[in-house]
Amino acid sequence: MRFDEYEKEVMGIAKEISYYLQKSGANQADSDDIAQDILVKILEADIVLPFEKLRAWLYRSAIRAYIDRYRRDRRYHEIIQQEFFHKEKALKYDTADYGPLYEAVAELPTQYQSVLDCYYFQEMTTKEVAQVLGISQSLVKMNLYRGRKQLARLLKEKGYEYEDF
Repeated sequence: MRFDEYEKEVMGIAKEISYYLQKSGANQADSDDIAQDILVKILEADIVLPFEKLRAWLYRSAIRAYIDRYRRDRRYHEIIQQEFFHKEKALKYDTADYGPLYEAVAELPTQYQSVLDCYYFQEMTTKEVAQVLGISQSLVKMNLYRGRKQLARLLKEKGYEYEDF
């Protein structure tokens, strides 16, 4: 692929923009993405800017794109905070009363731990558990049954009843 002088100049400025954005606080991946987006934007445009206006346009476009990305990411984090981190939306298993249950689950074999965790604590269906763990749905059901039995036995040994939880 051959580049003409204009395209080489644009690519050089795109590298400068990436470094500038990194020095301004963007991480390398974001700065490279923004520089690439701006590069593609000017190369696909039907207009050809003179060199003296090209650098200013590319920098201005990159800074705007960085600000837009920053605002979008900040808004995304705000939405996550609002939607997922409320006490009323916390699982009932997140209280101190369930400490012995977590300890008992931790003593189970790994295959039962993962199935019980996904099914009860992550509130997944057996089909979802099977997909996540990469096992058959019937094996999920069987491990749930066996895990519950062992968990009940462990809790009984510690002086708890399975129904307490």
